[in-house]
Amino acid sequence: MNNEFVNDSSKPRTHSVDKPNDLAEVDALYTMAEVSRILKYATSAIEKLAQVASGTSDLTLMHCLVLVHLSRTPSCKQVDLKSVTGITPAHLTKLVDELVNRGFVRRHRSSGDRRQVILALTTAGRETVLRVVASLRSHSNDVPLGAIEELGSSLAHWVAATHSE
Repeated sequence: MNNEFVNDSSKPRTHSVDKPNDLAEVDALYTMAEVSRILKYATSAIEKLAQVASGTSDLTLMHCLVLVHLSRTPSCKQVDLKSVTGITPAHLTKLVDELVNRGFVRRHRSSGDRRQVILALTTAGRETVLRVVASLRSHSNDVPLGAIEELGSSLAHWVAATHSE
């Protein structure tokens, strides 16, 4: 692991606080800032791996989220994809447009309800997902994926709690 990203507790922390309770709050804020910094680097590293594996220079994690979800099912309604991923309708439409233009996703209208947009991976899209997954797997052999899943779950819980206030 790159030491640049590891929290070095030997570094002195300076605080200018008036009350003892403020010290804990300052430490909590410091920790949140450190976690945020590490998450940004992790996001960037994962996107770079996905871009190299996919052969495109602008594949984002949101593109990957859409591709991976579509790889789990033969087809999916766009409205269901929005619900599962939490991506806003306008952003999801933009992402799907980009994936359709790259030839990774096929879009068509439901024959039963013309208002419904149905999405499916193309062969190129499925191959791209397989390459990205293989690339991530080869670069994360010694990473405990359970710990990453727990971190994601904890962060999602924290975000939900802060947005409900």
